[in-house]
Amino acid sequence: MILNEIVYIIAYSLFLAGAAKSFRDNGSALAVRIMSVGVALDFLVSMLPLLGVSALKMEIAGSNGVIIAAIVFGFVVWMLFIAALLVRRAGKKRAFHVLVAVTEIAWFIDFITFLYGIYKFPLR
Repeated sequence: MILNEIVYIIAYSLFLAGAAKSFRDNGSALAVRIMSVGVALDFLVSMLPLLGVSALKMEIAGSNGVIIAAIVFGFVVWMLFIAALLVRRAGKKRAFHVLVAVTEIAWFIDFITFLYGIYKFPLR
């Protein structure tokens, strides 16, 4: 396992911890901050290699359709969380919790798809 995979796991775990607290505390500000740190960490680990941070670059030679689908789905995950924050700001707690749950599931699918694309499909 390489550094960025470990950081992705930490980011997702932070998001899950924040989501669990959010479900218990009905979307408390602390829960939203914890989830936001997880999403921000995921975003940074994904974007910093594009800016030249070599420590977080994945040393994979090539790509495939599964990896590309996971990358696109990663953007969907970020947009879902932003939508959840906007819905929370509008005072719609039920919709906020639904969007947080959908984001949890989408993020899990995204992460597993990305790992599957790296380790199980031939790279081109």
